[in-house]
Amino acid sequence: MPQFNLGRTISWTRALKAANEEDAATLAMLSDLQGNILKGHGRDNTLHLFLTFDAGASEKVKAFLRGMGDKMPSALDQLTKTQLFKSVGQDSGLFVAMFLSSQGYQALGLNEVQPTGAAFRAGMKQRTATLNDPDPGQWDKHLAGPVHAMILLAHDDQGALEADAQALRVELGALNGAITILGQEAGLARRNKDKHGIEHFGYVDGRSQPLMLDEEIEAEAGGIDKWDPTIPLSQILVPCPGGALDVSFGSFFVFRKLEQNVKGFKTQEQTLRAKLKEESGNDPDELAGAFVVGRYENGTPIEVSPVEQQMTQDVPNNFNFDADPTGLRCPFAAHIRKTNPRDKSIRSNSRLMARRGITYGERNDDPNDGQLDNKPQKGVGLLFMAYQSSIENQFEFTQQSWANNANFHFNSPSQPVGIDPVIGQPQGGVPQRYPLHYGVGPLSTPFDFSGFVTMKGGDYFFAPSLSFFKRL
Repeated sequence: MPQFNLGRTISWTRALKAANEEDAATLAMLSDLQGNILKGHGRDNTLHLFLTFDAGASEKVKAFLRGMGDKMPSALDQLTKTQLFKSVGQDSGLFVAMFLSSQGYQALGLNEVQPTGAAFRAGMKQRTATLNDPDPGQWDKHLAGPVHAMILLAHDDQGALEADAQALRVELGALNGAITILGQEAGLARRNKDKHGIEHFGYVDGRSQPLMLDEEIEAEAGGIDKWDPTIPLSQILVPCPGGALDVSFGSFFVFRKLEQNVKGFKTQEQTLRAKLKEESGNDPDELAGAFVVGRYENGTPIEVSPVEQQMTQDVPNNFNFDADPTGLRCPFAAHIRKTNPRDKSIRSNSRLMARRGITYGERNDDPNDGQLDNKPQKGVGLLFMAYQSSIENQFEFTQQSWANNANFHFNSPSQPVGIDPVIGQPQGGVPQRYPLHYGVGPLSTPFDFSGFVTMKGGDYFFAPSLSFFKRL
């Protein structure tokens, strides 16, 4: 069989026909690849179990992992079930995925089939200096590890999810200490009145995803002529050592728990609004928050509109910053411009990851109610998750060279533009400056917007192929 071509997108519906050798290889690949990588699983409720292995009971652990290989849906299973749900409303039920850390491979004596990559081999705890992360001594204990594996369970029915999770806990308990559950995180998707997903600061999130499936590219609302989110499979998939097939692939997986101080963030939005009003003589209203994020709360990109537009369809995503070279419409420091510059001249698309995050934490208020006193200061946030083919060139580059870099944007003015006000580290770094008049300027005096997202722990994992698990 010819070498599988990762430098392209694929059509899964065409692959089903297996009409030629390439399509047959694609079908085999999809049948061995874990779900959630090429397309998100789409469930509203998740549980993430963090595990450690007893190296002296590796055979018991391997037997458990072999069984997990039969429980996890393949990418092909996921895609066909998603189509059934769209067509006839058939519930897709439980989704399961599993990930191993470098320490997990080592505990099982599987160094010879461990994927390469300096960041993956080191683990996130050893990369704190690179990322400006808090010291691991400040992380949540169960995320400080050593974490050998993570199991992701997802379901639209929270009760059914907990029942499935409890059955898994019983199964793990019967292994008599071979596998220990260090702790868990629960995710719950949140949506605004337009049914679009939002994060805890109240802004639409997750709209700008890279696309690898032809079916999704063709269906992209608004077109792709201004910004093309298409990326090749090679940006997400790498060969899976230990897989049974020539087309066995996996993906590096980043998990980070990011706690959000919502009250602090929304209070600072109001402070910025007052500052811009004082310096400009005009009330910027919702522009203040949009300058920080790059979108209004409902998802309208500030680049395309000075006012929040009514959302009657999908959140606009077909835009770039070519017409805003001075950052007077969407500031260079705005979160969406820092993390996705949408610029062909620097091949910014090559840094994109398949993001699969979900919010966590309980709250009873409406994130978009405009109030401050009822907003949480801790206990809520984002479980950031992303697939990629290179942790160093994608996640770490984005965090270090873009979000944390006060001097990025590449065509910025002579003075620093500041760190990403949402995920930039460290707190109290170089402040940002914001337009006093949309599209015209001048820029405000420096204003520090930082420190409202705290990293509470995480790790680097690999999502092996299904045949890797089944042949352990």
